[in-house]
Amino acid sequence: MNWKRLILFWLVVILTGILMLALLQHRMIYHPRSYGSIYQPFLNGSLQRISYQTPEGNQTAFYQPPSEGNPPQAIWILFGGNASLALDWMWLVEQSAGSDLGFLLIDYPGFGECEGSASPESILASSKAAWEHWQELYANQRTPQIGILGHSLGAAAALQLAETISVERVVLLSPFTSVADMVKKMFGSWLIPLLQHRFENRGPLMQLLKRDPPPSITIIHGTRDEVIPVEMGRELAALNSEHIHYHELIHSYHNTILQDALPKILQELQSIRKLSD
Repeated sequence: MNWKRLILFWLVVILTGILMLALLQHRMIYHPRSYGSIYQPFLNGSLQRISYQTPEGNQTAFYQPPSEGNPPQAIWILFGGNASLALDWMWLVEQSAGSDLGFLLIDYPGFGECEGSASPESILASSKAAWEHWQELYANQRTPQIGILGHSLGAAAALQLAETISVERVVLLSPFTSVADMVKKMFGSWLIPLLQHRFENRGPLMQLLKRDPPPSITIIHGTRDEVIPVEMGRELAALNSEHIHYHELIHSYHNTILQDALPKILQELQSIRKLSD
């Protein structure tokens, strides 16, 4: 009787896992939310909305121009984690503002003021459209130096876009190797065939490394990351230890790394200026 109960228990566990991954995986990966009144002060300043459309519907990104309103000599495109909004980066933008540095902040479909639903495909389509629309509105005759930074899920979104445009710098905070690897770690490899949202970071990284010259790539990961194991950051860095600059922060967790790595992040954001001199 005990064996029958044990078998029934594990059968229920397995079936529950299958149903969760097949039917609820979108909710497990993405945590969209809208902008509340707390964000209103950012919209009253020099921050500019960029409105455009994709198959998901109306989308909105945000552009913070250089402090003196000049065309940027360099621009950073920022992508947040799976529960973050584009304007959650404003604390970093405010600390990095300068007379020649601009920031393009991109929300995912279904997040913030954006319509639709997030997926690897819809995020890439929206990111490309946001960048193309920014170029139409703000690019002058001189193409700015381009940097891309992403945290967690945002690292995957950043790499997707970086693979399609010319970039000089890429900064990845707490990146996973792939969503499939995350599913394998959490549930087992037998659930991977049901996975619909297949972000994969090795391929885009390898494509960037094949460029001549490759962009400067920096990976930062915390040893106590409770969401994405530090081993995944190490594995990505090991793809090319010569061209990927890896920084491991002892005692940093998944979200505390944003503050713990702040000096290095600011250094990366500012160093792109040297390329445009």
